[in-house]
Amino acid sequence: MVLGAGIGGLLAARVLSEHYGEVVVVDRDELPDGPEHRRFVPQSHHAHGLLGSGRQVMVSLFPGLSAELDAAGAITSGSGDPAMGDRSIFLVRNGTTIRIPAWWTGGFCASRVLIEHSIRERVRAIPNVTLRDRTAAVGLLTSGTRRRVTGVRTEDGEVGADLVVDASGRNSALPEWLERIGYRPPEESVVHSDVRYASLVTEPDPSFDPEWLIILGAQATSGSSVGGVVLRIENGLLHMSFGTTGQGTPIPSDIGELRAFADRMTAPVTAEALRHSTPLGPVRKYHVRRNVRRYYDRMSEMPAGLVALGDAASASNPIYGQGMSVAALSASRLGRLLAEEGGARRPGFERRAARAIAATSVEAWRLALGEDLRYGCRTQGVRTPWTARFDAGYRNRLERAAALDPEVASAFNDVLNLHRPLSSLGSPRVVRRVLRPLRDRNPGPLSATIAAVLGAA
Repeated sequence: MVLGAGIGGLLAARVLSEHYGEVVVVDRDELPDGPEHRRFVPQSHHAHGLLGSGRQVMVSLFPGLSAELDAAGAITSGSGDPAMGDRSIFLVRNGTTIRIPAWWTGGFCASRVLIEHSIRERVRAIPNVTLRDRTAAVGLLTSGTRRRVTGVRTEDGEVGADLVVDASGRNSALPEWLERIGYRPPEESVVHSDVRYASLVTEPDPSFDPEWLIILGAQATSGSSVGGVVLRIENGLLHMSFGTTGQGTPIPSDIGELRAFADRMTAPVTAEALRHSTPLGPVRKYHVRRNVRRYYDRMSEMPAGLVALGDAASASNPIYGQGMSVAALSASRLGRLLAEEGGARRPGFERRAARAIAATSVEAWRLALGEDLRYGCRTQGVRTPWTARFDAGYRNRLERAAALDPEVASAFNDVLNLHRPLSSLGSPRVVRRVLRPLRDRNPGPLSATIAAVLGAA
């Protein structure tokens, strides 16, 4: 049984279908028939990024997925979309715009609802998988000794299961359920980021032809940071999210306030995208107070028959766009472990699964934690490795070097896409290239706009 029919739950169901005669996915929401928003997934109204690592897992589990998304209007390698001619990410830090080339590496750009819909339809077609919507899980069933989870209690009754996978997201009730059956809940690391979003989807003007695929902007202020992200998604649309981290800056509520916010507080290139496009709906708001990593891998005692993955285990700051990819990596690693062990019946499987899943999310957590600390977020129970304390000065030089040095750009993109650990950016080879004077580099031909931006930097 899988709890949650989001990206993580659907991908978990796909890998479990190869090892179990029947897989049941339960979700309290009503699951739509098309690429539509769901009542209990308010975050779907906000910009979501799919990193290269997540994309690799999805296309390996669902061959032909890129072609399906292309047919639905997404930007893919086969779409012939002009946006693919540049493939750049514009990274904006405190007013300085830096172009990081070759960000896009054969993946696809689409909204979360379209990606989730495409995967949901694939999972629905698997003969031994059943999706039960409008079914809320409210607790665990256990054996008489409470040493094994034997199913889930729902509002409609009880459902037995050999393995329960919690993919219910960052608001998972599993720690509370474990306490109810006599177990100490897992240790937690908490980052109080207090992220507030305001988002909308727009249609760009026909004459608007930017040089970017993705914009990420951030600006530090006293006690908080503000920023914005603009993503190209399906059917030529733009998905924009503007937000704040920390206290003190109110988030806009309507398009007029949003335009003023973008002009005043975010990168000019981000504000330009908003000015040159037409909103297709209202401004949507969302608030995430804290980000949590739950250490199920460190529990002294845990019941058999239970695994947590995705945001239910590790939910970092959503502004970094790692959630879908971490969920995909977690599900994939669970599938590999099941294949290696021939199922989940060997003693200690749940602990090995918890450790394997934790390993898939640790780099995303470290990367996000480093940025959160950079902007002064409060932490609780956080063990901070040196990679999370990456000196801000080195990070700034790294980003600027990536704009001019293909080798640094490749190393940086590998880390951002969760292909390689953050520590790889501290290797002697990368450090030498980062610390090399910018004037000694040969960036090759640049557009006049980009040359001017880099010259100013």
